[in-house]
Amino acid sequence: DPHSERGIPMKAMIVSDFAVLRSALLQLVGICVVIALFMGYAMGTLVGGAAAIAAMPPFMLLFSLAATDELNGWERFRLTLPLTRRQVVFGRYASLGLIAAATIAFSLALSFLLLGVISCMPAGILPEGLTPADNPPAALVGSVVGAVGVITLGMAVTLPLIFRFGMTRATRLVPVVVVIAIAAGISFFDAGIQPTGVLASLAQWLDTGSNYLLLAIAMVAAVALVYAASALIAAKLYEKREF
Repeated sequence: DPHSERGIPMKAMIVSDFAVLRSALLQLVGICVVIALFMGYAMGTLVGGAAAIAAMPPFMLLFSLAATDELNGWERFRLTLPLTRRQVVFGRYASLGLIAAATIAFSLALSFLLLGVISCMPAGILPEGLTPADNPPAALVGSVVGAVGVITLGMAVTLPLIFRFGMTRATRLVPVVVVIAIAAGISFFDAGIQPTGVLASLAQWLDTGSNYLLLAIAMVAAVALVYAASALIAAKLYEKREF
């Protein structure tokens, strides 16, 4: 089957990525469990802890893979293999997409496990906010999917830069965008601005019923489109890159 044969190189790229990440994945599982416990207790909410652990793995592993590409000339050597540049790009995007999906599944499984544990504990032992009533399933799902969605959008911006300029040069550009976004957010909240108009209506809507789930579904669809468009842009940029 010609279509199957064309898919073999990209599958090889995905297998190669996961082979590189094997040890890092195992370490991240332990780190996420510790952070989930710490953040949940410190913040007094499972929702915040769930979002924190969901945001870490995709972006961290993206840079791990990018660093490996530049290690000992592996990226240049890979292009001598029966892999086109488009297959390299699409394989990398597929690998990170699988990681994002696995992160959602893992974060939700861990969050619901912790929710089950606190449900069995006597009242008054845990801080206020760490109760099943304060951490509804819809909010947990929404926070996890939302966090992974935001990180995936970050990857959609970062990956084309990495494929065009390499990790070393790209990492000089990405932090600039992140710092500007964080500074703008801090200025916004320090100014004491309260959500009004559309933002206030959106906040009220999210707190009604299971609307977190509806927003999560809409975000997944939007992020998937942006991520796919990013892959096409990255492929074109990588084909023009000179080593």
